[in-house]
Amino acid sequence: MSFQILVVEDYRETRELIAEVLQNNPEYKVVTAEDGEQALKTLDLLNIDVVISDIRMPKLGGLELLAKVQQKNPDLPVILVTAFGDDYGARALEMGAEDCIFKPFNTTELLLRVARVLKYSKLRQLKDLLMLKNEELRKMAITDGLSQLYNRRYFLELLDREFPRSQRYKLNLACIMMDIDHFKAVNDQYGHLQGDYVIQRLGVIIKEQIREIDIPARYGGEEFIILLPETDQTGTLHVAERFRKRVANENFTRNEKLRQTQELRITVSQGVAVFPHPAIIHPNDLIKTADEALYTAKRSGRNRTVLAEISEESLHVEEN
Repeated sequence: MSFQILVVEDYRETRELIAEVLQNNPEYKVVTAEDGEQALKTLDLLNIDVVISDIRMPKLGGLELLAKVQQKNPDLPVILVTAFGDDYGARALEMGAEDCIFKPFNTTELLLRVARVLKYSKLRQLKDLLMLKNEELRKMAITDGLSQLYNRRYFLELLDREFPRSQRYKLNLACIMMDIDHFKAVNDQYGHLQGDYVIQRLGVIIKEQIREIDIPARYGGEEFIILLPETDQTGTLHVAERFRKRVANENFTRNEKLRQTQELRITVSQGVAVFPHPAIIHPNDLIKTADEALYTAKRSGRNRTVLAEISEESLHVEEN
């Protein structure tokens, strides 16, 4: 592994001495700058791993350089060098310098301090990379790969969290269940790649139509579901109808060139249920009720939204 180190020092003798000491380590590649302004230009051109800078320099001093480095790349470690005592060293550390070295310095100490800074810098980078990879894995575990909405399992987990909250605070919790009308015919006539494109586009359209707090998921093959916290019947029907009309006006032809001359139109049927209602006792009751309304919409001719008419008898209510 090799590291690029930028040495910033206005005195040529000191600059060359620091560079010579560092280059005794074959893993270090050293570049130099005469002042802070030149250092900033170098940072724009090269991938530097650590900056070693004098504090007192013409044009742009080490403290000012440190502030600008932190603005541009807060993860880049900066070691400041000073001959002006502890006050400057303390100020440098307060401003976020990784370390401070006092002149005249011991060459062995310089190498040890640089090695320590590089070690912890790389550890931080590896930690950040690990966190990023873990977040990617977590996202893959909760996301439907085709629609890029939540998957069914994670949706049910979120429903189990949201439903008790709505019960506790007597808040509305709405559910829209939707199904693509005649989706099998799309796959049969145009192929599964076209069918996949329809699913992908619907995922995009759903995200465009809902709020950040709403919870959308692909519930099954061509079936989608949206949970809308703190939304009443009027608001939910408005969202559902806006989405239904948006889908009906979309050209779902996959090939962009063919889209100019060929149109593939689809529609969706939707069922809406809203909590609170005396008959909705458990989270599954909300889904079951929206699903029954969806089937009513499909039996009634499709391409429509139906609000559930809930009766005590239509639900299986478990005893506590």
